[in-house]
Amino acid sequence: MSGEVAGRMKNSVVSAVISVISLCLGLVFMKPAEAADPRYAIKFATVAPEGSTWVKSMREIDRTLVQKSGGRLGLRIYAGGIAGDELDVLKKIRIGQIHCAAFSGVGFGQILPMVRVLDLPFLFSNDDQVDRVHTQLQPFFTEAFKEKGFELLAWAEVGNVHLLSKKPIRTLQDLSGLKVWTWTGDPIAKETFVAMGVNPIPLAVTDVTTALNTGMIDTVYAPPLGALALQWQNYLSCMMALPLTHATGAILISSPFFNKLPEDLAHLLKETVSREMAALTVLLRKQNREAIDIIRQSGLTIVPAPEGKDLEAFQAIGAVVAQKLTGEIYPKELLDRVYQTH
Repeated sequence: MSGEVAGRMKNSVVSAVISVISLCLGLVFMKPAEAADPRYAIKFATVAPEGSTWVKSMREIDRTLVQKSGGRLGLRIYAGGIAGDELDVLKKIRIGQIHCAAFSGVGFGQILPMVRVLDLPFLFSNDDQVDRVHTQLQPFFTEAFKEKGFELLAWAEVGNVHLLSKKPIRTLQDLSGLKVWTWTGDPIAKETFVAMGVNPIPLAVTDVTTALNTGMIDTVYAPPLGALALQWQNYLSCMMALPLTHATGAILISSPFFNKLPEDLAHLLKETVSREMAALTVLLRKQNREAIDIIRQSGLTIVPAPEGKDLEAFQAIGAVVAQKLTGEIYPKELLDRVYQTH
């Protein structure tokens, strides 16, 4: 593919690139957005920046809510992390300063730890399995979040997470000697790498680029869009085609605020957010595939997924981690249900 075409592809996904990694990692800070002031104004926070695919979707939700409610319901959007990172936002929701937010696993895992079962390594083989589990378990998680004071409006796509490294990873043995980064405070990632025989190096996401530049680490993990947003591919040589995990996000709203909404507005909110997030999921999956092509064109080798016994060895890591965290983060009954559903 020519450089001109590659450039157009890169431009076509740049907003999604920024939005996904910002949702996951909370790196961008911008000024608060101007908003209308309907009678029921939902203060919504996201670390995704203004102009991103994510925020464009939220603005479409706002327009729909205002139009269909006759101006009674709308969003007051705080984009770009101006309300703080996910833990800051969670604190503000609990004291009523913010009503609603987009969370990654790290954020909603603070509310309901057992939902992190969805982030187990090598749990899903394809998007159909992801969608089936999300659909079948949404009523269960909806009730569980309610018990914690939150309403689950919709799952929010983050996507498949891949390993990027300076050396090709084709087998578990190839991880030996690599300096692997793990996100500080993420028990799923930590246990995954430990099970792979690696002693990971915990760092804040904001420290990863410096650590790559200095050689402190040489292996990271991220969705393809996220890796491009942070330009991590500039420091690395390979990306493993086999996804390490599928990362799930969610849009949650405070139950005390949600319960104050008239019944028709509550229904409108859930219906509108659910529909828009479903459309966004389709779009982001397409753009993630495009991002892989851009990573390849930037010079990285896309290492084919392992096969046979090598693939089985990676998949076995999923079972080891799942067993290790059973009873610590989620009950066995929930893990069994996930396996049976997907």
